[in-house]
Amino acid sequence: MFKLTILVVITLHGVLSDESLEKNAETFPSPRIVILGPAGSGKSRLGNSLLGRSKNFANTVDGKECFEIGTFGEDGRGKTSDVCAHKGHFLNETSRPKITVIDTPGFGMMKEEEEETITKVVEALRDEVKYVDAFAIVLKSTTNRESRALQNIIDIYVTIFGPAFMKNVILVASFWSYSDNQQIYDSDLTEESWLAQQKQLFKNLKGVDKLKAVYFNPNYYSKDENQAKRFETE
Repeated sequence: MFKLTILVVITLHGVLSDESLEKNAETFPSPRIVILGPAGSGKSRLGNSLLGRSKNFANTVDGKECFEIGTFGEDGRGKTSDVCAHKGHFLNETSRPKITVIDTPGFGMMKEEEEETITKVVEALRDEVKYVDAFAIVLKSTTNRESRALQNIIDIYVTIFGPAFMKNVILVASFWSYSDNQQIYDSDLTEESWLAQQKQLFKNLKGVDKLKAVYFNPNYYSKDENQAKRFETE
């Protein structure tokens, strides 16, 4: 993991007082990670993994529709419909620092729903979280074709948060195989080639050349020592 810079999103509130900053820091421990991506890409799985939760986690924290895996209907609509900020120790290990993970609804729905999702995300960051350390954009590793819809969404976020947005982005290749056999079978798909494809997708954005990625598989075989080690490393 590389060092993250802070992207301030306080656009309408000015500078926070020391007291407000302290209270905000207690409510939302840093680092603060916003998870973005298409519906069904594994955003909630990633969020739960960062917090050390079961993949079958049921959200009783705030009663909102977030951090639960699954899709609705034939259109692949994700279960997450709210923007939720949950905090906890990294990997649920008390020896590790506390973090804040913000789960968000997925991209790829109707235009009106896309606009509503973006509004929800921006308002939650502006009015509650105040600032974030990173945006994790989750993309299925098995989907490598360019998506104009995804490009448009990212362009909107760049417009909202400014050119510094991409400096705070981490790409996440979800459902990446940790199996040596699978990697041999998909010999054309490597970490380097996947990242190069994504950089091509965002080639017109400032800072894309410095994009980095992690390779995430929530369904790794835990009894395989190599796969378990790889999961911990990522």
